[in-house]
Amino acid sequence: VVAKISIVPRGPAGGVTIFMPSEERLNTGLYSKEFLENRMCVALGGRLAEEIINGKDNVTTGASNDFQQCTQVATAMVTQLGMSDAVGQRIIGQQQGGGGGGPFMGRDFMGGGAPPVSQALRQLVDSEVKRIVDTQYKRGMELLKANMYILDTLADKLLEQEKVNGDELMKIINGAAAEGKLVMPDQQMAVAAFAGELVPGGDAKKSQCIHPDKPLMF
Repeated sequence: VVAKISIVPRGPAGGVTIFMPSEERLNTGLYSKEFLENRMCVALGGRLAEEIINGKDNVTTGASNDFQQCTQVATAMVTQLGMSDAVGQRIIGQQQGGGGGGPFMGRDFMGGGAPPVSQALRQLVDSEVKRIVDTQYKRGMELLKANMYILDTLADKLLEQEKVNGDELMKIINGAAAEGKLVMPDQQMAVAAFAGELVPGGDAKKSQCIHPDKPLMF
């Protein structure tokens, strides 16, 4: 769940989005494939917004850490977690021993001392990692372009007060849903905190806020 969004610069990044993991996630330490895909999609949002607003030739270096995170997660999905149909349910490389955490806890699943891997398999892994990241990039672009109302409203709010907390973000999303301006092209919201349910029998691309006090917990 999104805890805070800030446009106050931090190091090379022009801003930051801080997430609060759900209690269930903290207790189990387990991540579903859908969760990992959603988080990659969210992580790419900054670069996507730059492309949409400033144009592809005017993007900045601010998303470098986001790319690093996405590459690490996609690599783990392919080489360690059995989440690639092309590679299958096997481990390629050697997992670091001991400790908890995961791809969003600063842990690198690709440890040292791994047995040799054929060039063909390396190429397959690279192509799968690229496919996974590219899929979420395309998905995020579709979501942002379809929800420019939310992007513009959030941008105005951030310019006004520099920081937006999770509750304020929920109000923006719920407001868009109430006005029929929340669009979900793929039926899977790549938003870290979202309140509402699809209306049975309604427009497949619209959602209606049913429980504004109960955000969906990833």
